[in-house]
Amino acid sequence: MLVKEALVKATRLIKDISDIPNKEARILLASYLKKDQIWIITHDDEEIKEEGYFELIKRRVDNEPIEYITNSASFYGESFYVDSNVLIPRPETEILVDLVVSTCKGIKTPIIVEIGTGSGIISIMLALLLPKAIIKAVDISQEALHVAKLNAKKHRVSDRIEFILSDLLNSCDEKNFDVLVSNPPYIANNEPLHVGLSYEPSLALYGGKEGGEILEKIYNLAKARKVSFLACEIGYDQKEYISTIASPLKPKFYKDLANHDRGFIINFK
Repeated sequence: MLVKEALVKATRLIKDISDIPNKEARILLASYLKKDQIWIITHDDEEIKEEGYFELIKRRVDNEPIEYITNSASFYGESFYVDSNVLIPRPETEILVDLVVSTCKGIKTPIIVEIGTGSGIISIMLALLLPKAIIKAVDISQEALHVAKLNAKKHRVSDRIEFILSDLLNSCDEKNFDVLVSNPPYIANNEPLHVGLSYEPSLALYGGKEGGEILEKIYNLAKARKVSFLACEIGYDQKEYISTIASPLKPKFYKDLANHDRGFIINFK
């Protein structure tokens, strides 16, 4: 089958589950052939063995996220390895990174601890954007830490980040650090998931019966460890919940690009 014929067929197969079926068809073909997009565009009359390609298309038809199929996700303009052991990076988490970077201005050597590092995107970007920062990245999942270490090596910051296997901060001895940052699980245990989310690790999605229990634990840890700043991502409907548990500290909330409440920062100083 020719490249252009494979793309037409693949686009038709995934058009009902994708808003950009032609683009996804090209991304998956490039991944399958281990070629870049320019090659795909300029070699549309090239003959290929299409069987393996349509195995990938079948996975997409079954609603598996394209990032897991290609083992690649974009964050902050950089490429990261992902698999089903970690959450797929979301663009709104870039706002959380920006917030921490802004908060660390004026701190000569900021000490930053991340709870629930997953693929490592937050800690790695902070290492790249804050060259003098001391960063500790914590996760309860050994598999997630493996992915994070792969990404740290890829972006040449392995020597800048200490990865720690721990439930919250139980195995992290750091005290009096500047920033505690987290994009924790915050979905209620009984909340139904979109079919695509069902491929992502439940450990990184569900935050308890009400959804905010882990957020509350992180807030209490920040107080107990005498952290200067706590920055977290939250669910779109959790602003009131956080305002209540953090009263009277008056968290500063921020919105995502869809104008939903998406996170907060608390100054404990």
